[in-house]
Amino acid sequence: MLMDLMATASTFASVIPNPTPEQPPGTEGITTLLNWISWIVIIIGVAGFLASAGSLVFAAFTGREIQGIKGLAIAIIVCGLATGAGAIMRVFV
Repeated sequence: MLMDLMATASTFASVIPNPTPEQPPGTEGITTLLNWISWIVIIIGVAGFLASAGSLVFAAFTGREIQGIKGLAIAIIVCGLATGAGAIMRVFV
């Protein structure tokens, strides 16, 4: 029973077409713009992370560490979203 099911599945897998993705004509400018925006967001996120880390060092002396921790968390989330968007773009483009 299991062997028949596997044979049927392999038969269906050989019938499914495997198209190659192709970028529509005229969209090179959009792709370039999205790449630039992605790099800018990553650079701003890293700068925000470094600024928040520096702020955390100085805030530790005054007892306001939570401000620096919030900044670090936001910078990490921004960088994660930017790199995730880049990975999603590579799948579809």
